[in-house]
Amino acid sequence: MNATTHTELMQIAKEAADYITKLNGESETFDVYTENYTATIDYRATIGEDAGDRRTASSWWIESEEVQVEGVYNEEGEEV
Repeated sequence: MNATTHTELMQIAKEAADYITKLNGESETFDVYTENYTATIDYRATIGEDAGDRRTASSWWIESEEVQVEGVYNEEGEEV
């Protein structure tokens, strides 16, 4: 792997992490684009909820998260 490829893969990872943070537990499949690659990423989260009672407000939290890279494709659309 050359330095350019490494840099682009690191860019994909950073952009994916930033996007997942903004999802705030909302499951989604999304694409990340760089100059030479497109990555398709599947994020799944399980949400825990507490309805609360007359003294406490309802609340929620992320119980579990899973991220899977479905594929990374070059400019020609070939999986790499």
